[in-house]
Amino acid sequence: MKVLVVAPHPDDETLCCGGIIMNFIEKGDKVKVVIVTDGRYGAPSEELRGTEELVRIRRGEALRVFKILGVDDFEFLNFEDTKVSQRRKEVEEKLSRILHNYNPDIVFSPSPFDRHIDHLEIGKIMLRLFPNSYFYVIWGDQKVGEVVKFEIKNKKENKLRALEEYKSQIGGIKKDLPFEKLAGDYEIFYKISDNSV
Repeated sequence: MKVLVVAPHPDDETLCCGGIIMNFIEKGDKVKVVIVTDGRYGAPSEELRGTEELVRIRRGEALRVFKILGVDDFEFLNFEDTKVSQRRKEVEEKLSRILHNYNPDIVFSPSPFDRHIDHLEIGKIMLRLFPNSYFYVIWGDQKVGEVVKFEIKNKKENKLRALEEYKSQIGGIKKDLPFEKLAGDYEIFYKISDNSV
């Protein structure tokens, strides 16, 4: 089976899908991770925010995380962080090409109901391209769609170890996000019908 995980920024793939990525790989399934933006504006550190240095740091963190998760098929699309809505057509074309070439059986995507602009734009794109995706929410709550839970108890410790590699983010993750929800025994997704949006 082929699994595709679409992440708006480096760390989203682990926050929402780290446990299931390891579970799929352990079962012998193929997993590809696509990180859409360069993450240049996501850091608690003011002096790093918006810099090429932060882009390099976050990519390096992601590469270390992929080793922990066991991911060896990944792609960085390098669109500018927070600017997906301004380059929606190009983002959609790249994701469409990846879907066509990789031909996944299962897709995990950010939700079109997430409050972060990059997440919701990518979610809308993925709802059009692969409506049967499992959608995850980081920023805000979701009231639409059927809830699907994947148990990851046996992978929780490794998921937390992977998250700790995102040192440029960890202050913000623990301060701004419901970290306990994202690092619990289950990873939670939503199945959405087109007419919900």
